[in-house]
Amino acid sequence: MPNRSVHDFLTVASSVVLAPITYSICHSLPEARDWAPIVAAVLFVAHNLSGILFSPDLDMDTHIHKRWGMLYVVWIPYQMVIPHRHFWSHGLVIPPLLRLAYFFWMVVLGMYVVEQIAGYFGIRMPPLQQSITHVFLELVSENPVYAATTAAGFVTGAAVHSIADWLVSGGKQVVRMLFVPPGRGAQKKAMTQHAVSSRWLFDPFSSDSPRHV
Repeated sequence: MPNRSVHDFLTVASSVVLAPITYSICHSLPEARDWAPIVAAVLFVAHNLSGILFSPDLDMDTHIHKRWGMLYVVWIPYQMVIPHRHFWSHGLVIPPLLRLAYFFWMVVLGMYVVEQIAGYFGIRMPPLQQSITHVFLELVSENPVYAATTAAGFVTGAAVHSIADWLVSGGKQVVRMLFVPPGRGAQKKAMTQHAVSSRWLFDPFSSDSPRHV
């Protein structure tokens, strides 16, 4: 499979391609022309955040966790619950949005815990978790286009990672299947079972996964 450096390069390179395409599409529409630069910029940022900071490899890669610094602890429950290299980490649409929602609610939970601890020691604090939830919902309701663009960027950023994993693992299996010596038919047959399977990208109940080969 591609290593972290390759995944990071693919993420940035694909964002450099997607951003101008997004700008061109929006600019070609009269009703979207005025906000085309902002939409392209939002997609560029969300795509890179998804692929680099909210990487699908958060399910197991400690080097990705280190990018979060002290906030690494936020992802410990996620790492314990999400199956390694499975639909729920490497799927195309739901998993990246799940990571985004998970992070938001962990921030809200963290603020609630801080408030409770402060209250225990007699320190009065404003209801931070309510404030941030209100601000978030207000931003989404008042800026639906930018919210949808952010979601799309998170999906595309993670998709580049997952598809690269599938192409490399599946591609290696295909090469081995095609060039295995005729006398090793049983081994060749065993390899064909996972040759180009991409079911794990779409099916949350699949037992398939991207494999190190």
